[in-house]
Formats: sequence, structure tokens, C-alpha cells
Amino acid sequence: MTVHIVGAGLAGLLAANMLNKLDPQVFERQLKLPNNHSAVLRFRTSAIGDVLGIPFRQVTLVKSIQPWKNPAADALAYSMKIGGESRSDRSINSGELVDTRWIAPPNLIELMSKDINSINLGTPYPFNEMKGQGVPIISTIPMPVLMDELNWPDKPEFRFMHGYNISADIERCNAYVSLMVPSPAYPFSRISITGSQLIVEIPQCDGSFEVDARTWATMAASLLGIEIERVGNVRSLRQTYVKILPVDDGVRREFIYWASKEYNIYSLGRFACWRPGLLLDDLVKDVRLIESWITRRKDHYARAIAARA
Repeated sequence: MTVHIVGAGLAGLLAANMLNKLDPQVFERQLKLPNNHSAVLRFRTSAIGDVLGIPFRQVTLVKSIQPWKNPAADALAYSMKIGGESRSDRSINSGELVDTRWIAPPNLIELMSKDINSINLGTPYPFNEMKGQGVPIISTIPMPVLMDELNWPDKPEFRFMHGYNISADIERCNAYVSLMVPSPAYPFSRISITGSQLIVEIPQCDGSFEVDARTWATMAASLLGIEIERVGNVRSLRQTYVKILPVDDGVRREFIYWASKEYNIYSLGRFACWRPGLLLDDLVKDVRLIESWITRRKDHYARAIAARA
């Protein structure tokens, strides 16, 4: 048996490593391995590092909030900044939190790809040609893209935020912190330090947005008490899916069930399942479930896939 994996990002490469006994073949549209997690690549558990046999560094993370008005107003402002609407269910907390995180090595994508025998770069996947071929397919591409590929007739409106991630290096720094910034006076929503790297996340930017990377990097550093002269090597990267917003859950599950039943496609990852709250750590369990569904393929497993997604 072989399995086809569409997308060579973190989710796709994780699946390929975990399913190596199924002779995985990875298909990636881009000409090089994508690295779509340029914001903060750290994990709540060591699960991914454990299954890959790649040591992650355990660190103590300090989380805090730059106060603006009051806890309620700050929560609403933060949700507006990262999602374009005022909500009360966003992950912003009052006060300072200290927690444990696991940091992946900076070349994680490269390490994950080295033991995979078949990675086809610059190769769009022929979904419709594969219908009825009996090959199980794991899709990690965004759900709206897969809907277009399969000509799904009832595509809902998918809302998501574009944005930029600004990175910089900080001299004499070895820290792990995360600061959420609800105030609309600042363009960024979160500032992080991972070791000596400063990461500034800026959502809600369109293609015409002018990025003042140096100014914003130093502004962000100053909120953390970092002197401007210690900040260097500033760079910026535009991303399409900085934040995704929920769609109707019934429609989402119906499509996942249909794609599994009709095309033998299993959706994996936050964007493929369009689940805003899905964590990277959850992917290990999801890959194991998909493996069980592939090896015991029956129609009722398609319903189980939709129920899990």
C-alpha cells in the first residue's frame, strides 16, 4: 500500500514520517519546501519531537499582556485585531503566566524531510485524476483550495486574515516570552522572543500595506524593555493565513465526509480541517487516527473522520 500526501509543510512532513511503512509520496506545489510557521514555532508538549526522534528544547515561557483599558475591553480589542470582529472567546488572559514550552530546532522542516524517499516539488496534485484509483490521500492544503479542486458546489465564505511576521535578532538575549498587545494604537498583535529572535506578528494587512519593519521591530522591542541598538537583521515575511475564522460546522464536516467517501481524501491540519483552535501538538493523534482509518477503510470510517475533524 502507498499513501499520497498533498502539501510538504509541517503537517504533511509529519504524516510522511509517521506513515513511512505505507510508502508515502509527498506532493508540493511550491518549488521548495514551505516553512509556513515563521511566527512562533514552539509546542505545548514534546509529542512531535518524540515521534520524529528530534530533540526539542524544554523552556520556561513567560506570557503577559500590554494593558490597554480593562480586561473586558482588552479581550474585545485583541479579538478585533486578530480576527476582524469583537469576540469574547479569544486566548487572552489577564495577568502574567509562566508555562513550559518545547522549542523545535530552527531547521525542523529540513530535518523532517531528510528521511522521506519521495517528495515531489513543483507538482500540483491531480485530485480528479486520482478519483476511484483506491490510493488514500492525505490533504494538508487549505479547505477552500481543496473545495475548488474538487468542484464542491456549496462553498461557504471563508474568512481569514492576511498579515506580516517581522523577525529580528537581539544581541545578548536568551529568553522565551510572549506579549499580547490589544491596543489598536499598535499595528502588531503579539510580540515574542524565542532565544535571541524577536518575532512581531501583524494581522489584517492587505497587499497594499506598507511595512515599516525596522520601526515596528524597535517599537516592539521597546515594549519588552530591549534597547534599540541591540536589535538588528530585521526582515519581514507576508503570509496569507495568519488567522482563520470559523465557518458553519455542519458544512465543514459535510465536506470532510464527502471528500473522504468520494475521493478517499483525509484532511489533516488546522487549515485543511479549517479548525482555528487546532494545535500543532494535536497532529500526532490525528495522524494515528488517519492511519487506522486507512488500514481499515469502510464507509462508516468516513463519518468518523468528519466527527473527529
